Amino acid sequence: MGARDEIVKRTAFAILAPLSYLAILIARSFSSMGRLPADPGYDYVLDGSEQGWGALTLGDPYFHFGARFIALIVSWFPLPSQVVALSVFVHLVWSGCALIIAYIVTHESQQKWLGYLSGLLIVTAPHASESGLGNVGNVKWPIIAALITACCSPTSLSRHPALLSVLAVISGFTQPLTILCVIPLVLESLRNRKLSRNQLILMGVISGTLLAQIAKVGVSTAFSGQSTKVTAPWGGMGLFWWSGLIGPFLVSLACCTILLIRQRMGAISLFPFKLAFMAGLLSIASYRMGGIADRYFIAPMSLALIAMFVTQNEVFVTRQRLRILSWIVSILVLSVPTVKWFSSGSYLMTSPNWKAEIARVTQLCATSPSTLVAVSTSAYGGNELRCSYILND
Repeated sequence: MGARDEIVKRTAFAILAPLSYLAILIARSFSSMGRLPADPGYDYVLDGSEQGWGALTLGDPYFHFGARFIALIVSWFPLPSQVVALSVFVHLVWSGCALIIAYIVTHESQQKWLGYLSGLLIVTAPHASESGLGNVGNVKWPIIAALITACCSPTSLSRHPALLSVLAVISGFTQPLTILCVIPLVLESLRNRKLSRNQLILMGVISGTLLAQIAKVGVSTAFSGQSTKVTAPWGGMGLFWWSGLIGPFLVSLACCTILLIRQRMGAISLFPFKLAFMAGLLSIASYRMGGIADRYFIAPMSLALIAMFVTQNEVFVTRQRLRILSWIVSILVLSVPTVKWFSSGSYLMTSPNWKAEIARVTQLCATSPSTLVAVSTSAYGGNELRCSYILND
């Protein structure tokens, strides 16, 4: 009976957790789900419609498999409903990545609610409100966050090596920063003084995807990131930007310091240390690649906060009251930015309603001999679509 109850609980968690994550993401982006994010706009969906499966090999400038695969699927939907479908599929990816993180943290900490909270930190990330919610161009951040968490967990690698390899391929062909996931594998091998077969295979898979990315864009582009980026703080830069810029590094540094001090007092799990270390490293690498940009804050900040809660669980493992108190204080503090930056920001609201825009150009195509019509996707521009493409949808 006990085994059956446990199976029921696990099944309920596997179903209810992602559904709650999905509901939160839909609630956050409800006002912008009918609008197309300005970057990448409609380009990926249009490429998928015109080139089919060949669109997966296109660069932007590097391979962006995750985003282009979703866009390809969405291109099969009726034109007026494509933007809503795009947002839903993006939310499904975020929810799936959050579930992966929740599963891993649950097994590492033996705290199911801590696992759920870890996944929640991804879907409620305040910095996603500006340009991340429902944006197909930013699915790479929850994907790499999930892969880093998995690579920090030796249990996950030993139990699910094939699934981790698949996730590594998806992440590796979505962005070059995936190569950082080799580092926790190396740290674990140094600790055990041996390199397991699963670790070696996963390292090879990740390294192989990086070589493919370099072959696509060249060494310079692969390691320099955006050609135009803001690297220096500007006057009046608010808390939203400062917290994303220095927050992940400071939180990860605090966690690593506490865990190293704790190590002198007795053996501790290496999982929170690797997670905190990777959060700080990803923060630095993201700044190198994209400068000060909200989308580059999402994964580092989420991982740093997950590491913080796991560290609290580790440090106060024998002091339940202190552990609960630390969690309550942390949650109360985090609730302020989470509530403040919960819904879609101004950037995601700049474009017109997609369904209304398609209705407008459909009417224009029916009454005008023009072969091309301008479809507005944001205040910054749009796409030119053939009337045959619009009318034959």
